[in-house]
Amino acid sequence: MNKCPECGKTIQMMAGVTLKACPFCKADFSPYINGEKPLPNAAPGAPAAPAAPGAPKAPAAPGAPKPPTA
Repeated sequence: MNKCPECGKTIQMMAGVTLKACPFCKADFSPYINGEKPLPNAAPGAPAAPAAPGAPKAPAAPGAPKPPTA
């Protein structure tokens, strides 16, 4: 994990060092590491991903030409 599950701040990972607590809010990571608590999907207040745009519609076919008038 690269974000704290409690405060949502980004945590810099150090080579091979597993943190036991958040350096910002001091939250204990052991319930998350042991699987006792599920990791949240996103940080609190994070916006949802935008919806994919739909395929464009084909343009309408032009109407038949009108007969010439005398």
